[in-house]
Amino acid sequence: MKVEVKLFANFREYLPPGSDKHACLLDLDEGTTLNHVLEKLKIPTTIPMILLVNGIHKKGEDVLQPGDVLSVFPPVAGG
Repeated sequence: MKVEVKLFANFREYLPPGSDKHACLLDLDEGTTLNHVLEKLKIPTTIPMILLVNGIHKKGEDVLQPGDVLSVFPPVAGG
């Protein structure tokens, strides 16, 4: 299944070579979790992050569906 992954700020350094400015398209197996994608891209799960799938906050153990867009952001503070 195809899933688009968008990485923002300091996470961009984990994009595979040849990726767009902040996104890549991954071909994943059915049942792949967000944590599996983070592992595949070698993003340490110890780094604080916000995970969104199709704009909705999700957890690492949630399963992706074909056509999903996973966005990874650093936590933002301020006001």
